[in-house]
Amino acid sequence: MPGRKPNKKELAQMKVMSDLGASASAIAEKLGRSHHTVIKYLNSDVYCDPAIGIIIEKLKENEISDLYVLGAKGRKRLHELVDSGNSKMIETIALVDRVFQQRRLLEGKSTENILSITRLIQQSHEESLREAEDRSKRRKAEEATEN
Repeated sequence: MPGRKPNKKELAQMKVMSDLGASASAIAEKLGRSHHTVIKYLNSDVYCDPAIGIIIEKLKENEISDLYVLGAKGRKRLHELVDSGNSKMIETIALVDRVFQQRRLLEGKSTENILSITRLIQQSHEESLREAEDRSKRRKAEEATEN
């Protein structure tokens, strides 16, 4: 027997958790749903509903705010560990990094660096092609003057 349909808040939670990188199985476990249900709704067009969009944005704002607080606490703890000479810095650095990455995902900034690097690579490639073409033209011109 099928269960009840997820309400708008649950749909928004699915989307936000997915945007944070959670798997369908992890989302399902957290929300008490089957992972098939989660996949079905994540792949559907229900997120076009403006009411759900508003809930998603509110959840993201809350999550980003929480991530800023966690990041600050993680950095404070990292400073405490450094000052005390305690050797558990790796776990704290990992926490701070994870919080930072999750916040970037929610803010939609996780690919900004990739786009910048891609743009630089493309520009470099185009410049290399131009230089190769110029060398080829000069070689042909030199060969023409020799003959």
